[in-house]
Amino acid sequence: MDEHEQDVLLAAAEEALPAEEVELLQALHAFTTERLAAAQACRARLLAAPKSGAELHAFLRECWEALDGLAREVNLVMHVLFPAAGLYPPFEMTRQCTFYVVRKLLHDSPATTAHPVPNLLWRETRDDARPAYRRLSFLYNLTLFLPVAPVGGRLPGTAELPPYARFLVRPQAVGGCKLEEGLEEILAWEKALVAACYHRLAVGLTETDSNHDDKTTTT
Repeated sequence: MDEHEQDVLLAAAEEALPAEEVELLQALHAFTTERLAAAQACRARLLAAPKSGAELHAFLRECWEALDGLAREVNLVMHVLFPAAGLYPPFEMTRQCTFYVVRKLLHDSPATTAHPVPNLLWRETRDDARPAYRRLSFLYNLTLFLPVAPVGGRLPGTAELPPYARFLVRPQAVGGCKLEEGLEEILAWEKALVAACYHRLAVGLTETDSNHDDKTTTT
């Protein structure tokens, strides 16, 4: 993950948000960062033991929890910027505040649907979902029901599923791939998505703070 974008977002938050919300954002930030680091560690262990279903499950879980962590950061900042969007108030977030839910709320709200952050999330993971996201979503959702392990140094795709498993995930064409390539693809995409979101959130907070300063000066 781009540490510069991370620092820029926190600096912008310190200027634009109340202290309590800054502290919450910092804690949410730490969770997302920790999940991505844990996914990186799972990747290393999995490459050392390439038949381990447990390590693959852990890798996918950490990657998905990082997306949920990112969504809660997005929820906090976007709620401040667009209080009418129907997002969770910062100190009323529940476990239902997940990537899927926040993405849908932002996309469906007229107040936020055209904003760069919802546009990015929707483009990357829905309308024109990137191959890395489709692979992560496919494998993660499969592991909610079944044990999944690399076979022959490869991650399974749709064609490798037994017939009884195909109804467990939505119809989609996800190809199998080499283990190392698939893990790296997922991690690289997710880190880039997080950095891009942080950049757009920081811009939004900076613009809001500037507008507030302009109004204060005018009055």
